Amino acid sequence: MASELRVNTLKDASGNNSVATSFVAGGSAKLWCCIQGTGTASIKDSFNTASFTDHGSGSYSVVATNAMSDTNYNKVSHGGDNSSSGGNVIVIGGQRGFSVTSTTVKLACSYHADSANLADVSDVNVTYFGDLA
Repeated sequence: MASELRVNTLKDASGNNSVATSFVAGGSAKLWCCIQGTGTASIKDSFNTASFTDHGSGSYSVVATNAMSDTNYNKVSHGGDNSSSGGNVIVIGGQRGFSVTSTTVKLACSYHADSANLADVSDVNVTYFGDLA
């Protein structure tokens, strides 16, 4: 049998440091995904991630299990690589004819400011913040 707990405010064990539950729900990540982008690309770890697709060199799509309420959610991404090439630029959505949907973001990874030179990177991360549908 399912149960439900309804509260307005959360406090720590000593009764201090209160926070409204609306703040916790609204400010929590709704999806996060860490992808191994080199070799055979795969999801290393994730939350609320249904799947991902490797579209070729430096291009990936991440699909949420539970949709966001619209396409105006916050998408945060980062890429890293242990090679001597240095840091990466991660470009989100709108790349190569792709637009963001309530479930899917397409990532384009590049070592350069323009996304014309896409490259696989060893560590690709994306997080969604916003309201679930």
